[in-house]
Amino acid sequence: MITLQIQVKSEPVTRRVKLSKEVSDEFDFYVKAATEKTPRADESLVLEAILKNHFRKDKGFRNWLKSRDAQNQDGP
Repeated sequence: MITLQIQVKSEPVTRRVKLSKEVSDEFDFYVKAATEKTPRADESLVLEAILKNHFRKDKGFRNWLKSRDAQNQDGP
């Protein structure tokens, strides 16, 4: 069973992405596993949950955000 937490959100934004066939096929399997855990989940909700999980765990990205926020607060 997957551990990803999927939350139903409102007001989605449409984006277009291209994936390699290998990643696309694996994503399809992941969506299938996710819908077994959360029946209302769809591709968009699964991708959002994957990205949120990754953003939260990526220390380099978190540090970059903090640095960016600090620069914006110092402003002109």
